[in-house]
Amino acid sequence: MDSLFARLQAYYASETSLEEAFVLASSLERDGSWPGLKYHKKGHLPIEHLKKAKLLAKAYGHSCRENAVSAKCEKVRESLVLALQYWSNNKQDFVSDNWWMNEIGVQRELAAIAFSMWNDLPISLRLQIIEQFPEQPSRNGANRTWISELVVFRGILEQRESLVRLGLKNISETILITDQEGHQMDHSYFMHGALLYNGGYGKVALSIAAKWAAFCNGTVFSFDPKYIKAMSALALEGNRWMMWKGMVDPMTLGREISRKDGNSKSIDFLPIIDELSLVDPLHQKEYDVWKNSVVSGSSDNLSGCRYFYRGELMICRADDYYVSLKMSSKNTVGSESINRENRRGLWLGMGVLTLYRHGDDYENIFPLWDWNKLPGVTSDRQFEQKEKRVTNLSNFVGGLSDENIAVAAMKLERPGLRGQKGWFFYNGNIIALGNSISSSQDDEITTSVDQRILKTNVTVDGVPMNFKDASYQGNRVCHDDICYASLDQSPFFISVQNRIGNWKNIGTQKLEERDSVLTIWRSHGIQPSQGSYAYQISMHSSRKSLPDSFIRNFINEPKIQMVQFDDSSSAGVLYFAQKVKTLGCLLSFSKPCIFMLKRGGNRLKLAIADPTKQLSSIDVQVQNENSKMIFDDEIEFSQDLSGKIEIKME
Repeated sequence: MDSLFARLQAYYASETSLEEAFVLASSLERDGSWPGLKYHKKGHLPIEHLKKAKLLAKAYGHSCRENAVSAKCEKVRESLVLALQYWSNNKQDFVSDNWWMNEIGVQRELAAIAFSMWNDLPISLRLQIIEQFPEQPSRNGANRTWISELVVFRGILEQRESLVRLGLKNISETILITDQEGHQMDHSYFMHGALLYNGGYGKVALSIAAKWAAFCNGTVFSFDPKYIKAMSALALEGNRWMMWKGMVDPMTLGREISRKDGNSKSIDFLPIIDELSLVDPLHQKEYDVWKNSVVSGSSDNLSGCRYFYRGELMICRADDYYVSLKMSSKNTVGSESINRENRRGLWLGMGVLTLYRHGDDYENIFPLWDWNKLPGVTSDRQFEQKEKRVTNLSNFVGGLSDENIAVAAMKLERPGLRGQKGWFFYNGNIIALGNSISSSQDDEITTSVDQRILKTNVTVDGVPMNFKDASYQGNRVCHDDICYASLDQSPFFISVQNRIGNWKNIGTQKLEERDSVLTIWRSHGIQPSQGSYAYQISMHSSRKSLPDSFIRNFINEPKIQMVQFDDSSSAGVLYFAQKVKTLGCLLSFSKPCIFMLKRGGNRLKLAIADPTKQLSSIDVQVQNENSKMIFDDEIEFSQDLSGKIEIKME
């Protein structure tokens, strides 16, 4: 218990300037309040009183606790006690309209104060601080992790081992894999229902668990190996995949996408990496590589495609690019808007395809975005999110990945708008196919190809774009070594605009952004009935060209979307049970599915995914080029909604 107390004191010790703290202490009013703060009003602002008090406490703990008392130290201590007495006498002014602030936020500030200078506080204030901490964990997911930590704090301050063990048990258990809110089987993280939140709440849960695993290391409270294993999996197989060259994928931030720099920097993971390195030496090399990439802002050794089937997120990455596709279905949440944040996120989760050549490609673009033209999304002109949570109304969402090849599909179903969208990924190249796009609304329907910060000149059909012109049309657009090419002879619309935007339009911060934004989109007109699109994106156009077969051999029909990547691999999305001819084979599927086929010598590797999430198996027949049946059986789906077989051809 003494070890935990000492480690917490060291954790909260801050190199806050004693001079700065002395100036702050000198500005305190005689009644213990600070000028300029709104105390007699419900809301978030009174918490600023405790934040200022925390600064005094941390400066005192760092500069004064172990040293001879000086006049400045005594002034800081006296002012802190006076500020806490003001809080004690006016607790009604510290009540927020946000439950989190009342049950977690205030307590987290008090914890920093308590462990910074516990023995220098009057007993009466110590008792009042203790009473603010709960004796039982409550709520779910990351919120339960937060509250469990508060239980541990109380146990340490009261020297009650039973509370410490209870809190630690719940911290560690909330990091285990679950089918509720929290750590999912595919190492995505859900919060507020089935909403992907690895970069937000998932980071919180991971940081608290890793911190306490490190605090308890070498004591009787050391974490069981199964909890270390769960933390490692969430970190290395989940969050690490979702960050690249200094950025955390915005599609994993939930509503925090509307906060400037809110959890969007991978450097915030450095303490987590250090703590996990301490308690999980089996993965030391992975942590070292990860840490180096975060510190240097470079890529690490992760490459290839990975589909997170629970989070409905596809990631394809290499040293020179990162591609993220965020989908949603009836089984997940596409977007949330609460606490006045993310008010324009109506289309988040509807097939947002972000393309990175540099870690800052979309940095601070969100106040500048045209939110009804999110990259990759087929939408109408609406963008205001009026409900707390919105999602795709279709069950048909899924994907498959294998090394540098992947396929994903989503039936789009929103009020008054439907469509079928498929994406095919091949070594940094993407083919996007859409069909059956229909709308009953008296509004233009568009598919946005990209919307990004302008970094270089733009060429349209080989001609440099004159930015003074309002807009262009063309079949091939190149910018910053990314090229977008139409595959169905329908032109793109292209514009470059100097935009001014404010974070307050999408969140709560009053901060302005200015930049030039490149937008590329396709128009399907008003009330389309059979709208479609087919285009290709190359993430490194100057370095590598696509095989002719990749460009030529694709199908985009209401029943099937399929691409033959090369002479040995293909993938398809079947919206109906049917037969498919590819790579010299005839495949027959008894149900709608997503498939990927690879051929090497006399062997076939077939992978199948169930995008409906309702099947336990599927009947498959495979005939060779001589019409001889070489496979006729049932393929069962595993927990990740996929099945795989290998066939020897005669």
